[in-house]
Amino acid sequence: MSILEFKKVNCKDCYKCVRYCPVKSIRVKDHAASILAGECILCGNCTIVCPQHAKEDINDVPMIKVLMSKHETVIAIVAPSFAAYFNISFETMKSTLKKLGFADVFEVAEGAHVVKTEYERLVAENPDQTWITSSCASVNYYIKRHRPEAAKYLLPVLTPMKALAKILRERYPEAKFVFIGPCLSKKGEAFENGSGVSAVLLFEELEDWLAEENIVVHEDESFRNQPRLSRLFPMSGGILATMKQEPGINYLPISGFDGVKQTIEDVIDGKLPHCFIEMNFCKGGCVGGPSFRRKELGTLRGAVKTRQAAGTTIYDEDYSVPETLDYSTTFQTKRVFRLEPTKAQIEAVLRQMDKFSPEDELNCGMCGYSTCREKARAVLFGKAEIDMCMPYIRKRAENYAGKIIDSVPSGILAIDMSLNISQANPAACDIFGVDATSLVGQPIGTILDENDFVNLLASDEDTLMTSIYLPDYGLYLDETLQVNRDANLIICILKNVTEEKTRHRRAMQKRQQTAAIADEIVEKQLRMVHEIASLLGETASETKIAISDLKESVMMEDDNV
Repeated sequence: MSILEFKKVNCKDCYKCVRYCPVKSIRVKDHAASILAGECILCGNCTIVCPQHAKEDINDVPMIKVLMSKHETVIAIVAPSFAAYFNISFETMKSTLKKLGFADVFEVAEGAHVVKTEYERLVAENPDQTWITSSCASVNYYIKRHRPEAAKYLLPVLTPMKALAKILRERYPEAKFVFIGPCLSKKGEAFENGSGVSAVLLFEELEDWLAEENIVVHEDESFRNQPRLSRLFPMSGGILATMKQEPGINYLPISGFDGVKQTIEDVIDGKLPHCFIEMNFCKGGCVGGPSFRRKELGTLRGAVKTRQAAGTTIYDEDYSVPETLDYSTTFQTKRVFRLEPTKAQIEAVLRQMDKFSPEDELNCGMCGYSTCREKARAVLFGKAEIDMCMPYIRKRAENYAGKIIDSVPSGILAIDMSLNISQANPAACDIFGVDATSLVGQPIGTILDENDFVNLLASDEDTLMTSIYLPDYGLYLDETLQVNRDANLIICILKNVTEEKTRHRRAMQKRQQTAAIADEIVEKQLRMVHEIASLLGETASETKIAISDLKESVMMEDDNV
């Protein structure tokens, strides 16, 4: 079963999860990240750093509710770090959890007491052995999966969670046990055979459930914490503070992955003889776990609250637990193995990323890997993609952009805020009949009227569009100026419209000539019409006179008859 997964829909290719994963157990394929469960140590780093909240883990609240609805006896076992997270006493925590439906509540500090007692016995029996504590599940996963050579140094003792579950199983054989704490790795541990734990809740998941049920957590002043030394387990150095220490043994607390990794290497190399090493994967111990980091509570504050919860104690002020049970365990290692790529294979991948020399290997870490060669190895392992390299993508984008700009038929000039030309594309060079070297570095005023640029910079506008004529070149240009004040750059786009202007001028001349001819024809026609009308008028007058004379003659003839 997968404990931790990614929401593909939210992944934004920032590679932050890869960058913060201490064992690089994340695969990026087709711009989507996924967890390599067999390599993951469930430290929870990726769930905290993801800006898109694209990581999600199994939430056991629904299952717990089902168990309670079936009237199962569900018992909560609470990590001692609860006191630092919720700032309440154990009795208040117990009362609060019973309101949710838990039949009973116990402190995992009780299991921690058993564990430290077993640690003391093994150190006393093997004084020449170097030991690493086995209380941190993420440390155990790291050793089992990535440095199995160190497994023989792990103290063969159950974790406090498993130890308490074993104790309570004797008392409540039919009960279901729910661990509540800050560690995501406990969810993986609960799935292991023989864990004795049915479900795991992170502190923030418990908070959400309480809010859903409208249960307010507040301290009851009537409750008083009984001092318990084993409540010191959650803080770095806390395990050592609970133990009787043997002479001749170096007792050392180590927390945080960098320290853990280096210490394990030193142990394997035999550089740390006669040592008892308290090892916590989270910086500062469990109070630096995912829940605390997500809430930004701070490890120092967590340590202070942890000490307060433990109270003023001495060695004997702790739990009384059965000594007849077997709390031993074995660690089954399963090393993550991949055939190491050859130098030639790595360099072939580097060349695909345009890295042809050591100088090209920037080792910027933006892809999530510390070096370019480590990234190349990840590509060969199928965990990374070529285009995860940001300098490679930027160079490719710049090349594409350069090709696009070079192919644009319009002239493009880049001008700095001093009004000097910083870049010119081929089309711009063609307009002015020069090469780029003749333009770059020259004031824009050598080829264009700089007043347009000055006026644009002085205004509140970002764009200016105008038409200009360059008499020295006999050119008509459409000029578009775009200022990018953040980049301190002005982009000038010049479209040569001389031919269009020439065609337009010729067309206008043709139309004017045609109009003149038409005017002449109309005028001539009007003259002819006028002349014809004049002639017609004369003819009509003469005709009228002739007809009148003819009429009179006819009438006189009628009278004589």
